[in-house]
Amino acid sequence: MARKITNTGTKKNIGRFFSFKMHSLIWYESLNERNYMYLLEIDPDVLSYSTQPFKISYILDDKVRRYTPDFLVQRQLKQQIVEIKPSSWLEDEKNVRRFPVIASTLKSLGWEFVIITDEMMNRGSLLNNVKLLYRYAKIPLTLQNLIICHQYFHSKLPIPLSTAIKNLQPQGIDKPILLKLIFLGFLKTDLMAQLKNNSPLYLSSQADFAGSREND
Repeated sequence: MARKITNTGTKKNIGRFFSFKMHSLIWYESLNERNYMYLLEIDPDVLSYSTQPFKISYILDDKVRRYTPDFLVQRQLKQQIVEIKPSSWLEDEKNVRRFPVIASTLKSLGWEFVIITDEMMNRGSLLNNVKLLYRYAKIPLTLQNLIICHQYFHSKLPIPLSTAIKNLQPQGIDKPILLKLIFLGFLKTDLMAQLKNNSPLYLSSQADFAGSREND
């Protein structure tokens, strides 16, 4: 029997999330789904994503069943179908039986099946840091801000956030701007550790490459 994919809409929305990557509102049905969107927003490998993108038919126990993924994620080199589940649900008999079949069905169609749990998302301080940085995503940013920060961080060792704020404030660069540049990936730091005033900042390789191209 042919596997059938159809489009579907979200039926039980409990909230909406503004995606800066997608420049649009995206609905979610659980707080775990919303948390995953925070992580997608800051992941440089993610090109685009959507929620409940379609329904797929698969066969289990000689019966045709339907499955609606939580996310379709387009990455640089692959497409992923992502299921968000509390870790306690992974041992549920229904999921233990159906997820391998779903994974095999999706693989035959060229998609990688990934299960993300709340425990995975809450490791370290990454999620809390991303939520903090997201608050500054709408801060206005100018080309001059980028030039000043590129010149300041270029060819230097990592600089503590508090030191960068102190040195750059006379040039109009404050903490919100630096946090937005971390959110954008222009500046880097270890987001698995709690973001503090002594967190070391450095220029990302992408920003450094862009700066070298401008100087050619």
